[in-house]
Amino acid sequence: MIARRVFLLLFILLFVSNTYGQIARTVDKDSVIRLHESANELSSQRKFNQALHNSQEALKYATTIGNDSLVAESYRSLGIVYIRMQYGELAIENYQKAIPYYKQSHNEKGLMKLYNNIGYYLYKNNEYEAAEKQLKESLALSEKFSDDFSSIYPKYNIGQLFLSKENYIKAEDCFEKVIEYCIDNPNYITTTNILQTAHYFNGQALFGQGKIEQAEKEYQKVISFCDPNNENHAELLSLAYESLAEVYTKKQDKEAALAALEKHIHFYEIFNVWKKDKTLSEIILKYGIDDYEGRLENIEKGQEAKELDISNYKKLTYILVVILILLGLLTGVFYLNQRSRMKTNALLSGQNRQLFEAKKQIENVSKIRSNFFSLISHELRTPLYAIIGMTNLLLLEKPEEYQERYLKSLKFSGEHLLAIINNILQMNKIEASKMKTIEENVDLRKSVKNVITSVDFLVKENRNTIDVIIDEQIPTQLLGDSLKISQILFNLLDNAVRYNMEANIRLKIYQVAEASETVTLKFSIKDNGLGIPQQKKHIIFENLEKGIILREDNGYLDLGLGLTTVNNLLKVLKSKLHLRSVLNKGSEFYFELLLRKTEVSEISEEDFEDKTYHLHNLKILIVDDNAVNGLLTEKILQRQEVQTRVVHSGFSALDILDRQDFDLILMDMFMPKLNGIETIQKIRDNNNNIPIILLTAMEISDAYAKVVDAKISGVISKPFEPEMLYDKIENVIHESSEE
Repeated sequence: MIARRVFLLLFILLFVSNTYGQIARTVDKDSVIRLHESANELSSQRKFNQALHNSQEALKYATTIGNDSLVAESYRSLGIVYIRMQYGELAIENYQKAIPYYKQSHNEKGLMKLYNNIGYYLYKNNEYEAAEKQLKESLALSEKFSDDFSSIYPKYNIGQLFLSKENYIKAEDCFEKVIEYCIDNPNYITTTNILQTAHYFNGQALFGQGKIEQAEKEYQKVISFCDPNNENHAELLSLAYESLAEVYTKKQDKEAALAALEKHIHFYEIFNVWKKDKTLSEIILKYGIDDYEGRLENIEKGQEAKELDISNYKKLTYILVVILILLGLLTGVFYLNQRSRMKTNALLSGQNRQLFEAKKQIENVSKIRSNFFSLISHELRTPLYAIIGMTNLLLLEKPEEYQERYLKSLKFSGEHLLAIINNILQMNKIEASKMKTIEENVDLRKSVKNVITSVDFLVKENRNTIDVIIDEQIPTQLLGDSLKISQILFNLLDNAVRYNMEANIRLKIYQVAEASETVTLKFSIKDNGLGIPQQKKHIIFENLEKGIILREDNGYLDLGLGLTTVNNLLKVLKSKLHLRSVLNKGSEFYFELLLRKTEVSEISEEDFEDKTYHLHNLKILIVDDNAVNGLLTEKILQRQEVQTRVVHSGFSALDILDRQDFDLILMDMFMPKLNGIETIQKIRDNNNNIPIILLTAMEISDAYAKVVDAKISGVISKPFEPEMLYDKIENVIHESSEE
């Protein structure tokens, strides 16, 4: 049996060696097509190097045999790989090269698909005019191939374009035809989900025209067509229920709107879980662990083949039982295969352990990174508190004019460094999925005023001007995440001011939509400065880890940190940053936010600079292990005639509280031996209910997370403006006296 197998193997090798020369000398059409198919499969598995190699080989072979249609398909295959690699410009370049070859080979169906691909890419990159031109070319050709299901995609994509341009009537016409085609076409592929999404987009077009009842029916059809147990349908179901909630809100059916929102949240969470799993898979691929999976797959295939051999050997044993020699040979082969199987199982177990360890290492790296960012943020904020605080005190001493200019420059530099630290911390939180929205009162006019004040020094330095236009119909107070909105506006204005000289900058906020409980506002920051080159637009929103961008056109380095922070914060707020820019004419960044209405408070808040505080003769204990920071806090309070006492440890605080009474304690969080939280616990254990405000260099949301069980009256994050401390103390003392 073994001899026969050896002979058969030699015969196969001889046959392959004889025919290989003929195959090598002859490149046929099927070889090129197989290379296209392989490149497509490899790129879908993110094996881009192999995919590019196969596409380039296909192009070389197609050129060799002089087949224009295959040359065109090869360029198109290269374009698809570059699209998946997110190299859009290279993809479009290859698509453009394919066009003349499609025309020469009279391959109008290929042209239709190519124009559709180019148009869809341009549409996704907000180049609406160019996208519409390409999609119309594809649409004209699609009329000739109505029997081919791919002919519906140009209509489907141009419908999305019209929807983005708010041309709702044309969009409705497109999606109605897409729906009709899918229903009537026996070749409709149900796994494409195009019918469900067409109903959803049609609902959006109808809703945009104010046809509420018809839009509701479309959203209901989406829900009926989708499988709630299919993870691929979770995102579409989430969007459909969200849109239904808007419909019911328009109809003032709050109960139905609430039920729809619950469904929206349910499917949105399912979609997020699926998306996280997908992201984890991509991370695993990125770190090369897919090599392990490939090995495991090969091992499993080899194991299945060996098991099949074993089965065949068993059958031969029953048939040839009388032939003792063959029985012995088969027994030996069976034994060897069993040993091979045991080795394979052992190898498989080892590979599984390696995969588990790799995943564990990735999780540890993420945890270490998060802790590092929190630690470095705290360590940088602590000296910044002293720098900014002492500068503020010196400015209040009425210095000479040239000294005041230096001090303001120092304060601006410190505040700018603080903004960078905050941005880095925000990026880390978003990447670790720890960022949450906080709903609180939002006074846009006050927030804008504070942001303008923050960049005022740089505005004067660069000789810029800022015009602020706020729509009068916007309510005075709304509900939203006030801190994140302020951070977004600060970063966008800071960029506009920093990278333009003698420019006019306009901040405009206006209302674009209103419902019974919400308003939609559009924010726009526009300048007439340098502008951004076309080839750099797709890079400026990328994370800092993707590389520093050298601006060759104007000679400065752009780290991209501010815009990355803005983009990430807007994702948390379920919005997106958009850009319009023309080189040497200026740029405009804009986004939309949905905010909830709220009743306006009868008592308006005073601005800090106009407020009078009543803190004189208060006795306040300051606990801070950093002598400079303790002295600074003491000097800030003494400006309001507060009686202060500074100690530098938790033990000293406990000792002085046994001998002296105070109205309030300002407690540092991080102190050696006995930290702030432990000190507070011991104070409370002694039945002392004195109000305590925690002063910490941690980011404020992180601080609240650590003191969730501590009995404190508030948290203030260093560095802070003196007025913020005065205001907090006055409120705490007032609440304490009422109790």
